[in-house]
Amino acid sequence: MKALVLSGGGAHGAYEAGVATALLQKERFDIICGVSIGAINAALMSAGRFEDALEIFWRREFPMRALQLFPHIPRLRRLIDHVGSIGHGNAWSDAMGVARAASAIPFLSRLGEMHKVSLRNVAGALGAMVDLSKLHTSMLAGATNASHASAVVFRALVEPAPAPAGGRLTEYRDLDADNFVMALLASSAMPGLFSPIELTFDGETNFYADGCIVHTSPLGMAIDNGATEVTVVFVDCERDLKSAPAAFGLAELAYNIATLWQQRLLDYELRFAQATNEIVRLGGAPGKREITIRSVRPESPLELDMLAFDDRKALARAFELGAADGTRGPRVMLPGIPAPEPVAIETKPGIWESLRRLFPSTAFKRSG
Repeated sequence: MKALVLSGGGAHGAYEAGVATALLQKERFDIICGVSIGAINAALMSAGRFEDALEIFWRREFPMRALQLFPHIPRLRRLIDHVGSIGHGNAWSDAMGVARAASAIPFLSRLGEMHKVSLRNVAGALGAMVDLSKLHTSMLAGATNASHASAVVFRALVEPAPAPAGGRLTEYRDLDADNFVMALLASSAMPGLFSPIELTFDGETNFYADGCIVHTSPLGMAIDNGATEVTVVFVDCERDLKSAPAAFGLAELAYNIATLWQQRLLDYELRFAQATNEIVRLGGAPGKREITIRSVRPESPLELDMLAFDDRKALARAFELGAADGTRGPRVMLPGIPAPEPVAIETKPGIWESLRRLFPSTAFKRSG
């Protein structure tokens, strides 16, 4: 089974969409897995109302309506700039940065209410782009059940299939036309920026939030659901600890901590895939196949603020960069291990077999 895996990253999803657009021109996937903005991209690919839904969404619909849908985004970006300035200057400039950040406290306390007011408009805008009845490729969306502190996987499948054993801290929920759009919004509801989304399954109502809390990239999700050929799209470049610049500002330190946490989770998922391949190679998993993992990612950091949903030119540049990287094709992160060839067991011939080799005539015949 071939899977396309789309990670989170806010406005960096424009790059991801460009990569996916280029990949779809060359190959098809059996399942698309996404988390956060990757879940929305996955829905646009698998259940988009238009053939070129990804490009329409990122080049026109989203940047044109971003400020109408998320009027609080510009103030959030200014707040991040104020926090980011702390630790970069002298005591006076640091004090001013703290004062400016503190002045946003009343605004922050109203964030949840502001998002709830605009939620109907956001759902309407996304609903105009995706339609579950047009689903042509199965998709999985990762989210977080904030009420039970567990991971959740939302499923929209072309053909019904039993959910895999999710484990003690993972639940699977099948989507329908009534909750499809709201589940996508739940997967991308970044804590602190957007309020959790209330959803009801099997008569139980819970709050669901951004999938990036528990799924860095839904790589493990794809493997758990049977994928053996996985292509992962990242929105950040590969980090080199020796050349990475040291962080001094408060925002940079927080970013580095989050990046380290995400990278560690990804490393664990890759190790799990490697272990699976070793077990298959040794014959310990009858009926299983080895896993091949490929990836596409930018060579350098994207010149795009993660909250710059309204920056039309920057989003277009990120989309074009992604399309160029996708055209060049993925690189292999983990090659599949071929199944071992059967080895013939050599046995020593008995005495009569040895005599027959020396004297091929029928002079010697074994009696009895």
